[in-house]
Amino acid sequence: MPPLSPFNERARSALPDRSPVDLHDITLREGQQAADVALSLEEQVELGLALGKAGVPYMQAGFAGQDDATVTALKAAGTASRVSVLAVAFRPDWKACIESAAAAGADVLEVLVRSSDAQLAAMGITREDSLRQVDDAVGAAVASGAEPWFIASFGTLADEDHLLRMYAAAREAGAKRFVIADTTGIATPAAIAYLVGRVREGTGGASVGVHCHEDFGLANALTLAAVEAGADLAEVSVNGYGERAGNCSLSQLALALELLYERPAGIDLRQLTALERLASRLSRVPLAASQPVSGDNVFAQKLDIHVMLTRENPGLLEPFPPDLVGNERVLRLGRGTGPVAVATKAVELGHPEPSDAVAIAEQVRAIAVREKRAVTEAEFLALVNGPQNGNATESRST
Repeated sequence: MPPLSPFNERARSALPDRSPVDLHDITLREGQQAADVALSLEEQVELGLALGKAGVPYMQAGFAGQDDATVTALKAAGTASRVSVLAVAFRPDWKACIESAAAAGADVLEVLVRSSDAQLAAMGITREDSLRQVDDAVGAAVASGAEPWFIASFGTLADEDHLLRMYAAAREAGAKRFVIADTTGIATPAAIAYLVGRVREGTGGASVGVHCHEDFGLANALTLAAVEAGADLAEVSVNGYGERAGNCSLSQLALALELLYERPAGIDLRQLTALERLASRLSRVPLAASQPVSGDNVFAQKLDIHVMLTRENPGLLEPFPPDLVGNERVLRLGRGTGPVAVATKAVELGHPEPSDAVAIAEQVRAIAVREKRAVTEAEFLALVNGPQNGNATESRST
């Protein structure tokens, strides 16, 4: 394992906690609220089984009363994860939804009540009404036999005193875990850390989690700030799928927790790339080549100096080896490629080192600039095998 920054340990000395962090995957629920994600029941089960195999302790199958078939199918398929559902307490039929989800086999009922004054006003209810919703719905979740959790949506827009009253009411009603939702992704890491401290204090040091959105590109940073402040539950999604810009990425958070924070998440890191590529295949949402962990180019080099360093000692340029997450190292050819990369790629593809590597490198760079992309292996072999094939590449692009 390549060395990580020594400054990490200095900063960690003020955060002595090394206890595990539970990941609650929400891909099957909020992930399918993403504009382009829609999975069949069979596809949901396939992804759910892969999540369980990777060691994810909790997964959310969907909404109570709406996605009971998914709960039943996941349980029948033998997923290793505990299955949760989101129980929306302001639905007119919320009680029947809780009962049907529990009957379907849900292990966890995460009761959701809106918390901000603007949201409450939009629904025509008061703060006191919302507190009654908390008490009634959490109480029903407890009575159902499933493990009761509570999440206050739009929490980072709520009045602080009212928000804390909601969590206190949920605790009094029997909730076991308490989730803070930055529903519109507008909090700073410091704000999330503050709220975690306040909710933990208000619930007697109970288990606190966070649900963070990516609107400012901070979902992972917000979640890690929450962990630093004492949260032991994080809601995550494969590939960050979720409403609008998405949610906290399962793979990126798991990797950061295990390597940078030395906080076990119980995830088999070697399966992360396969898991993300499976979700991409099932959803037909392409992965970016530069996507952390699973992208095709996240372990790619093309500059000569980097190719040489990677060939001698990959740890000089890579923060962790690709096989740790089930990915692989690749050599790309394009703008900036030189003769060392050309010779290395030729040998990789079963050819001797070309005597005209400098000239081939010039041609590679020209194709890359003209086509605005990396040079393919077929194009490269055409250059290696002779100028007549190289000219064919030139004519094909015009």
